[in-house]
This record gives sequence, C-alpha cells and structure tokens, in this order.
Amino acid sequence: MNAATYIEKGWKVLPLRANSKEPCKFLRHGYLDASDDVQTLNKWFKDDTLNIGLAIVQSSLVVLDFDKRNAIAKREWQHYFTWCMELNTHTVKTDDGYHFYFKADPGLSFKGKLIAGIDIKHKGYVVLPPSTHPNGSIYTVMKDVDPIDLPDGLRKVLIW
Repeated sequence: MNAATYIEKGWKVLPLRANSKEPCKFLRHGYLDASDDVQTLNKWFKDDTLNIGLAIVQSSLVVLDFDKRNAIAKREWQHYFTWCMELNTHTVKTDDGYHFYFKADPGLSFKGKLIAGIDIKHKGYVVLPPSTHPNGSIYTVMKDVDPIDLPDGLRKVLIW
C-alpha cells in the first residue's frame, strides 16, 4: 500500500518523517495539512522512505488504538479487544497492538481514552502501513476491508 491507495478510500494523508511518527517539517500545520490531492501526494512522497499518516477526523473516521503494554485492567482490555477483533472492520497491526478503524461523524466528541491501554484517536493522526515504527517494526494491514460504521454499543462508551 502507498499514500495513493489511501486517498482512493477517501482518506486524507500526510507525510511523516522516515522511521518516525512525527509529521515532516515542511508541513506548516502538521496533520492539519493532510491532503487527498494526487499532485500534492506525488510531490510529498517522492522520498519513498517517508512514513504515511492518516488525518483521522478529516477522513470521517475514529481509530481505537490498543496497546497491551499500557493495559492495567487486563480482563476489560481483553473484552474490548475480542469485541473489536470480531468486527469486520479495517484493522492494522502496530508495534505493540492494533488499530481498529470505524466510520464516524466528524462532529462527534470522543473521550481520549476508553481505559488504560485503549486510546480513542479522532482529532489528530495515526501511522498507516507500510510505515516503519521508530523501533523498526512495520505497521501491517490485518483486515483489508473498508471501515464499518461505529457500532452503537461502542459509540455509547466512546463519546462524551
């Protein structure tokens, strides 16, 4: 996958520094400069070592970021993880966890965290495959399907 693949999905992307989660310094406003314009992406991604970021709210998405190392309530973390794994939505393997992607109204107000070890990413950005994590691991698509609408049950626990 490359940046063009993501804009075909209607997502807005941005260049991140190589082997990093940080936006490239040439972006004036960081993730707010994300684009779905092919010419802009061709210019940005001439350097094929750059990582790819997704501007989440601009793409009408919400991403649940599961990191096992930060989980305190293991049983509750596992409950939400199992629930998300059973859903047929776009899923990415990260360095220490998973990103689950859902379609969401950009106007919704999400909490920042569901529980310890599960962050709710909405305003901001996440790293997309096949980017390289700072420690060398590669972000990998686990379920290459379109994100589903945020299920009502999850929505109830994610929004304010």
